[in-house]
Amino acid sequence: MKKIIMAIIMAASCMTLTACGRATVPAGFVGVKVDLYGDEKGVQQEVVGVGKYWLTWNEEIYQFPTFNQLHVYDQQFNFQTKDSMSVSAKVGVEYYVDQSKVSTVFQTYRKGVEEITQVNIRQNIADALIKDSGKMDIGTLAGEGRSKLLDSVTDAVKKKLDPIGIVIVKLSWTDDLTYPPQVTASINAKIEATQKTLLRENEIAQTKAEAQKAIEAARGEAESTILRAKAEADAIALRGDALRKNPEVLQLEAIGKWNGTLPQYMTSGASTPFIQVK
Repeated sequence: MKKIIMAIIMAASCMTLTACGRATVPAGFVGVKVDLYGDEKGVQQEVVGVGKYWLTWNEEIYQFPTFNQLHVYDQQFNFQTKDSMSVSAKVGVEYYVDQSKVSTVFQTYRKGVEEITQVNIRQNIADALIKDSGKMDIGTLAGEGRSKLLDSVTDAVKKKLDPIGIVIVKLSWTDDLTYPPQVTASINAKIEATQKTLLRENEIAQTKAEAQKAIEAARGEAESTILRAKAEADAIALRGDALRKNPEVLQLEAIGKWNGTLPQYMTSGASTPFIQVK
């Protein structure tokens, strides 16, 4: 009988040891150790820091990161604008878990951070997108409303999750928004028209610049011609005034150019050049 009892005890001990395990909480994480079964299932918990821990068959440690996490959702979010246009978008979220509220996070969701990210955070983003996108039309959303929508959704999600302990750093569009085909065609047509307008404006500006350049060149040439003519006129006036005041200058210039030969024929009463013949 004693041998049977000892065998049972040893078997139970082996099962217990086999069921037990060891868990490690790495740097940058905080763990929550909880009971898996019984009346205190998921209620009785202990927050543990970085280290290695032995766990019984009834215990498990959920790990929560206290540094920034960046998660991009593969599945698109679908929502509608005020004018009932369906839009799809891919969203990324950056967040971290407040170390002082790890216990609150677990009490609220009773699951690990991966599941919270995929289910609960995503649902909050989806709800905010549906609510806030219904306040603007497709034209506004396709323009400056895109960033405004993201800002309003971020604020809404932060107000919901930050107090619990999941601190939202930012949300971001990870790809272009997907609009209905007719909206996409309209946007492309508008972009094309804008580009053509800019091209025409550039051509007009270039033509005006070239015309202005030609005008300025002509104005410069005209002013240059006027300045030269004025200079020549002033020079002639000064020369004439000088000659009037000094008639001997003409004689000196004529003498300087004379070859010494007197005219062979002279009319009656004509005077001999430069010299007086007595």
